[in-house]
Amino acid sequence: MLVAVTGATGFLGRHVVSNLLENGHSVRGWTRKSVPPDSEGVDWTHGELDDRASIEQLVAGCDAVVHTALAREGAGFMQEPEQPLDYIQTNLMGSIALLETACAQSVDRFVFVSSGAVHQHVVDGIPLDEQHPLRPGSLYGACKASMETVVHAYGSAGRIQAASLRPVSIYGADTPLENSKWYGLIRAVARGETVKADGGGKVVHVKDVAAAATTLLETEVSIAGETYNCCDRFFSEHEIATRVMERTNSKATLVGGPKTSGRDMSSAKLQALGFRFGGLSRLDETIQQFVQEL
Repeated sequence: MLVAVTGATGFLGRHVVSNLLENGHSVRGWTRKSVPPDSEGVDWTHGELDDRASIEQLVAGCDAVVHTALAREGAGFMQEPEQPLDYIQTNLMGSIALLETACAQSVDRFVFVSSGAVHQHVVDGIPLDEQHPLRPGSLYGACKASMETVVHAYGSAGRIQAASLRPVSIYGADTPLENSKWYGLIRAVARGETVKADGGGKVVHVKDVAAAATTLLETEVSIAGETYNCCDRFFSEHEIATRVMERTNSKATLVGGPKTSGRDMSSAKLQALGFRFGGLSRLDETIQQFVQEL
């Protein structure tokens, strides 16, 4: 199938493109860069979420859309924008325009990449699965949560096979490597320094998120209006540091004990489609990539 990918030059978008190509699909990549990457097999088109004409150009003739793009200020997703209304207009209304255009052009499937930030404030006594109430604590999380409800409405109404994929914090080797999650931790441990390692969090590898998006495009199960959590497991910084020490013979001193997860997030719904996470092998792969560059 021909798949349109927004944010195709971003950290996640690049892996989505690679996974789709590896699975025999054609890709039309959307980028804001004036000069797109030289990627074999990708039909690049220039555009942004607040440009309706470029949205129509992106979607025309495609069988599916994977929407990873986000217009943000600064380096962090959670940074509150200086112009909140502009942020909402671009990210939420632009995403709705993309979904509506996909419907109008008879696109078969639409996967919206949401975020675990929709659950910044969890409710006690309720399982952290796809039925858990959406309680974001940031404008980023609020836009993601709002778009999830729109995807649900379009899919449930039978207008399009649209679903939300909800990854937690994404890790893996970014470009440049210094931008990667845990890079500073792994570098310090490999160098034998004294390292504070008392944090942790729910994570998923970027390659697993990309593979999950492809799974939603290829499954014969109806995904219309559905949401799928995408959480591999909880990794403590202490566990990560220990694995780095084992592989580098580092004599680093770790300050703090292993942190544990307060609430488990269920990804059983995604796994019911046959999807499997990379687990420790993904973490070890990432550690090896970092160590090789130090």
